[in-house]
Amino acid sequence: MSDDKWISVADYTDRISAEAIVGLLGQENLPCYIFSNAHIPGLGSAFSVRVPPHVLLHAQSLLEQSHVSESELTDLAMSVPPDEPPDE
Repeated sequence: MSDDKWISVADYTDRISAEAIVGLLGQENLPCYIFSNAHIPGLGSAFSVRVPPHVLLHAQSLLEQSHVSESELTDLAMSVPPDEPPDE
């Protein structure tokens, strides 16, 4: 299936929120990816989570059930500490 057939299920202004949604959809084994307007990595301002048409309704249902706001997604994503080297 070509990229232009995939449909946006959620749009965000930050990549972290989009990645959180991709994680949520991935837990349900739904194919998805993030489309961005970034021509240079790290400089995007619009991030769209896209899914193929055959899973759109399922993805929308999952997002409606989650009732998580964009700011909550960001808070959740930021609450995970970065990987630290193991204690020696």
